Amino acid sequence: MKKLVSLFLVALMATLAVFTLTACTPREEVLKIYNWGDYMDPETYKGFEDWYKEKTGKNVTVKYSEFDTNESMYVEVTQKKADYDLLCPSDYMIERMIAEDLLLKLNDETQEVVKNAVSDSLATLIKGAYDPNMEYGVPYMWGTLGIMYNRLSEGLNDEVVSNWDALWNSQFSGKIYMKDSVRDAYTIAMLRENADDLIAASANGYDSTEYQQLLNSIFTSTDETKIAAAKTSLLEQKPLLRGYEVDSAKDDMLRDIDGKKGYLGLFWSCDAGYIMNGSEDDANLNLRYIIPEEGSNVWVDGFVISKNAVNVEAANYFIQYLCEEEVAYACMDYVGSTTGIEAGMNSYKADLLAADSDFFEGAPEGFKEMYIEMMFPTEETLKRCAIMKDFGTFNSALDTMWEEVKIS
Repeated sequence: MKKLVSLFLVALMATLAVFTLTACTPREEVLKIYNWGDYMDPETYKGFEDWYKEKTGKNVTVKYSEFDTNESMYVEVTQKKADYDLLCPSDYMIERMIAEDLLLKLNDETQEVVKNAVSDSLATLIKGAYDPNMEYGVPYMWGTLGIMYNRLSEGLNDEVVSNWDALWNSQFSGKIYMKDSVRDAYTIAMLRENADDLIAASANGYDSTEYQQLLNSIFTSTDETKIAAAKTSLLEQKPLLRGYEVDSAKDDMLRDIDGKKGYLGLFWSCDAGYIMNGSEDDANLNLRYIIPEEGSNVWVDGFVISKNAVNVEAANYFIQYLCEEEVAYACMDYVGSTTGIEAGMNSYKADLLAADSDFFEGAPEGFKEMYIEMMFPTEETLKRCAIMKDFGTFNSALDTMWEEVKIS
């Protein structure tokens, strides 16, 4: 399988490479970006420096730093007062930061650019979950949460991992990866706890009122009883795990071609796409990704402007830059996940499905269909997914539960 190469971005950067020097050199500015690890090509954020110069006539230097969890990012902003201009939290954390007045609204021009660029279906999800007026940021990447496994490992197939209980199956003891993320771990534990009721409710269709109410209750509210149930479930799972991880397991599964080490686990679709979207010499085509039948999470990671920002102007321009079709395409190609920018998403999908595309060359039977569904979930799939909401006063209880699970 061969990685798509963004000729769009190459051409864009080439046109911006040469500028006429003026008698007065503009003062150089700094833009501080705080993003997830392995989540943007350095060529992309460095390319913004030329794009910004063309737009404003000013010089800017991007200083780029990485975090590993939403919670660690939150601590940097709230307790250490870090002066990052741009942050890239997930949906529920954006909701929390808006409520706590930790973010700035985009300026009017940037809001208009974002609203015109984001796909309608994703905008509808965002407005219903955490940013009702689309005024705080731009969705950078979005996708689902599911199980990734190595098809060459004994006893594993789509049927076996069709429900979340696969991650508690003692048959795979020592081979299971679990996300070191309190919200993801809690949510999956609660989906497992309610599996029978969810499956029974889905008998009338995933869009039935009964199913939707039950699914959304898991993502939007909690209490002490639910947190205690999740803790019991996660403690039951812990002895079976190869380990908790955030980014390391995707590289482990990429290199472990035959699945002799850890060979299944909880993964964001961007993790799966990052591995499967490699070059022909750096991809593991034995991997598969599936969303269990009980239901799952639609996640959205978006760029927002911190209340501690120093360079608000450049931060707004960077968000506009991310809305360019060529830039969105390049980001999607690098990350292996789905951009929230409709033009970039559509052009990427068209290239994947083109008759002369060699992207799926050498892939096993069924891989193409699985990959397209993972990257571009159908409406039927999205009916059994919901976006996480902030739990407000129960956040601290949830954090305490998770720490007790990990140190037990």
